[in-house]
Amino acid sequence: MYHYQVDFSNNEKASALSINSDLQKEFEIGSTIHGFEVIEQKVVPELQLTAFRLNHIKTGADYLHIAREDSNNVFCIGFKTTPKDSTGVAHILEHNVLCGSEKYPCRDPFFKMLNRSLSTFMNAMTGNDYTVYPFSTQNKVDFRNLMSVYLDAVFRPNLREIDFMQEGWRLEHKDVIDKNSPIIFKGVVFNEMKGVFADSQQLFMQKLQNGVLPSHTYGVVSGGDPLHIPQLTWKDLRAFHADHYHPSNSRIYSYGDLSLKDHLDFIDSEYLSKFEKINPNTSVPEEPKWKEPQSSYISCSADPMAPEDRQTSLAVSCVLTSITDDFENFVLAILDQLLVRGPNAPFYKSLIETSLGTSFSPVSGFDNQTRTTTFTVGLQGMNKDDVNKVLSIIDTTFDSVMENGFASDRIESILHNIELSMKHQTSNFGLGLILNLTPFWNHDGNLLKALEINSKIEKLRNILKENPQFLQEKVYQYFKTNNHKYSLVMSPEEHYEQKLIQAEESLLEMKVRNLSEEETKSVWEMGQLLKTQQETKEDLSCLPTLCVSDIPKTIPNTDIGNVNINGNIPLQLCIQPTNGVSYFNAVLSTKNLPVELAKFVPLLCNILTSMGAGNLDFRDMSQKIELVSGGFCSSMHIINHPEDSSLYEEGIHINSYCLQKNFVAMLDLWLNIMNELKLDDVSRFTTLINMIATEKSNSLIHNGHKYAISAASSSISYVCCKKEEVGGLAYLQNLKELCNSPFLTEILEKLKEVSHHLLNKNNIRVAINTSRETADTDVCNVEKFLQNIQGEPSNASSMSVVPSAFTPRTERTHHIFNLPVNYSAKAFSNIPYAHPDSGPLRILARLMFQFLHREIREKGGAYGGGAYANPGNPFSFYSYRDPNSTLTLKTFDDAVDWVLTGEFTQQDINEAKLGVFQNVDAPVSPGERGMRQFLNHISDDMFSQQRLAILNATSDNLISVCRKYLKEASLQGTCLIGPQNSHIDEDPEWNKKIH
Repeated sequence: MYHYQVDFSNNEKASALSINSDLQKEFEIGSTIHGFEVIEQKVVPELQLTAFRLNHIKTGADYLHIAREDSNNVFCIGFKTTPKDSTGVAHILEHNVLCGSEKYPCRDPFFKMLNRSLSTFMNAMTGNDYTVYPFSTQNKVDFRNLMSVYLDAVFRPNLREIDFMQEGWRLEHKDVIDKNSPIIFKGVVFNEMKGVFADSQQLFMQKLQNGVLPSHTYGVVSGGDPLHIPQLTWKDLRAFHADHYHPSNSRIYSYGDLSLKDHLDFIDSEYLSKFEKINPNTSVPEEPKWKEPQSSYISCSADPMAPEDRQTSLAVSCVLTSITDDFENFVLAILDQLLVRGPNAPFYKSLIETSLGTSFSPVSGFDNQTRTTTFTVGLQGMNKDDVNKVLSIIDTTFDSVMENGFASDRIESILHNIELSMKHQTSNFGLGLILNLTPFWNHDGNLLKALEINSKIEKLRNILKENPQFLQEKVYQYFKTNNHKYSLVMSPEEHYEQKLIQAEESLLEMKVRNLSEEETKSVWEMGQLLKTQQETKEDLSCLPTLCVSDIPKTIPNTDIGNVNINGNIPLQLCIQPTNGVSYFNAVLSTKNLPVELAKFVPLLCNILTSMGAGNLDFRDMSQKIELVSGGFCSSMHIINHPEDSSLYEEGIHINSYCLQKNFVAMLDLWLNIMNELKLDDVSRFTTLINMIATEKSNSLIHNGHKYAISAASSSISYVCCKKEEVGGLAYLQNLKELCNSPFLTEILEKLKEVSHHLLNKNNIRVAINTSRETADTDVCNVEKFLQNIQGEPSNASSMSVVPSAFTPRTERTHHIFNLPVNYSAKAFSNIPYAHPDSGPLRILARLMFQFLHREIREKGGAYGGGAYANPGNPFSFYSYRDPNSTLTLKTFDDAVDWVLTGEFTQQDINEAKLGVFQNVDAPVSPGERGMRQFLNHISDDMFSQQRLAILNATSDNLISVCRKYLKEASLQGTCLIGPQNSHIDEDPEWNKKIH
């Protein structure tokens, strides 16, 4: 909760303070406005905001308003939801309240509003002990529309049984139109949670929390255990809503520059005034402290991307203090950074660098998401025989910290980064604020005090001056003398997946066996009723909507200066209200890199800022980076030319930001990396490769649809083929092999060759975003930086020609993993960003959402599905955590036919345009402005032309591009990631890859 960002220029500060001063007078403490009493107010200068805390007199609803000169306004209503079992009642209720309400009785108004709004964010989330419904938008009318839909959903939901069955769980015939087909489990949340726990690290995190905090709601699975979800009844769901979704149990939040008085008037008159105060009885007690540590062991499925003998995870979790102890939790957050973050942290040295494991265990560090906070440390990617050794190392590391303490510059670098984060501007400050505050607010913490970051920093500094051993004493208090410790070990078990399948089959068999004749008939009838509902065209006139006319025809251009310095090195200068922060970006072209070295570039990106340089080893480099910047980043840069599909650009993108006073120091560190990168430490290289491979492997379950899209696109686009090689399943497989390679020294030699070719000014271009006051100085400093980089500037274009050797082809690939769900994708040829059809294709993808959502999620039971039309990239269909495979692939084809038959209206087109513009006109922070031009070569004129193409697209345009690029496409790439599938795996047209 301590990493907030500021979004103000100096000129905006005076205006904001003036406006907030007027609000302070209007909302004086003790005043009553529209049923709310003002109980607190506070100006927080470091965040450039004024906070107001109000209480609804009649119901006791708690309200927080953050007044700030930010047009991206946010609203959120949340409830303390404290389930006592693992049926997923809170999670399933979150889905169900968004399935229609008294004022908006249509099916699934939440998803319908995605295309009737210009929201910059819409979602709903279930946490351990809370459920929140946040949205953000820059449009005043849109804000009121969405507020009405959200409030009606939570306070007056229909909660129909048929929606409970669709979203939660149900018994239904496998083939809904065949009465003789077997009865199976279906349901969106049921399949979602099967997908969640297919990730062994998610399973580990869940069991760890259940074990260390067992006495109350944290001892169960709030999202739902798939084997417990079928115990939940519709009656249980409705009872949970009545107990928990009441104003007396609510927390309401608004943020931005819209009128607080208007918000309060609407909320009170339309909703809260209709309720009476109750005692919700949802408080969570402190976890009773143990007298002795405890431990447990669980099993999981094997990870096909990891070595067989390195698949054990271990963690030790300690219960700490109440989440409401604001300063104590600030101190613990600092300890988290000191103990486990970065190569200078004691546990990094004692656990990661010993090569006993590949990476820290999940949730390692301080966790302030629960009533009683915890700290966890451990390893994943271990050998099972090393468990006791690692437990001993954890104990001795705490002993060493108590004896030796922490270096003062490490403490200072952490405090520096907190201060920098308050100046670093983001486009979603208000949203991030409420998501950070919710766990704290949920347990009645002092919100306004929590916002005062500077006072906590000053207090800690004063304490450390008086008592330099203060942090060591905290380590002794919480980790040495604390008996409330829970150790958990997880290792793969042979036939684990089969046992889960058997357990589900046994549960299903019992459910079906116990059905009476009448209940069996009801299963069939409900299946038909649900099918009919899903296929019935709805009247959506009850839902509010913006109009296409609400979208501005034009938007202001971004002022960008382009100059050539140091012998024709391109420099882009973007002057912005950056609030005292300077932003640095550079692209190093790989155009002239020898072909045989190309495969090593992504590795160099991964380790570039983590190996050390010049007279700085990797620890010194990490420390210097933290002291002068918000972090150094390097990533692969591969983009299509926005106008010519035969051209592309490939390189390395490096970037960082800092306080303007540290700009020279930050550039000096980049200079060290460019000129004197250290690539001799095999031990360090091994550590990094293991960590990177583990991180990528862990991302597979969560981002399976993205991996599927990448793989599907790789056969039809050269740029996508390159992206697959440097970041897709192909790269993941390469990392796995690299972890077992005995030739890491030789690979480092190859990386030296790559760095010699790339880390120079031969093919570099630079961009800086900075304030007007420091622009000239920053440009001069960049010029000096470039003068000192090795190499000579080249006047050659950074663009390359797509090799003639690459032949686009139709390809179908099944990546076989031990997963209970599928991720599928189908991709089609791409066209350049500036092509006239690019805009209509974006609308087409959004238009298809209504069809795909109904078929893939509502009927098919997948967690999600849709279509992407990212300009310059292939048009792609996808599904996520999907129980189906070939059925979904057929649905993609059916979506094309649905469009070609013209089964959509002008209103559907208008809504699709609104949906597209949520992304097109999304707010951009000062540090990011101009990056569309710098990174993608998309000028403001190109951007404006595409906006007009989207605005002006007609039904005929959509049908035309659908036929041309999808129906008549000669090339298609298809990918399925999931379990074995006899229908596909016996088809010779499919490539099978077993992992």
